Formats: sequence, structure tokens, C-alpha cells
Amino acid sequence: MIEVFSNDELFSKGVYKWTGGTSLGSYFVSSTSSHYDWALKKLKTHRKNCKV
Repeated sequence: MIEVFSNDELFSKGVYKWTGGTSLGSYFVSSTSSHYDWALKKLKTHRKNCKV
């Protein structure tokens, strides 16, 4: 999906208003890999706290 965008579209801020002023590349990272890393850490912490 990301391959269809040019470098300018991916790395220039404000190209797409729906990204909230950030670059599209940063938006992709925050909504995919970084988000999953964050969620996994939260789940592991929760799991550790739930053990009896």
C-alpha cells in the first residue's frame, strides 16, 4: 500500500490534512508497528499483574 506514494507524499508534513499535520510516513508508523508495540507492552503488563 505504501509503495504507491512518492517520497514527498510520505515525508512532507501537512500533505494530507487527515493525518493531523504530521507526515504520512509518520502516520503509518504510529498506526501500525508502533501501535502494536505499545499494545503488546500493555497486554504483557496486564497479564503479569493478573497472575495469582
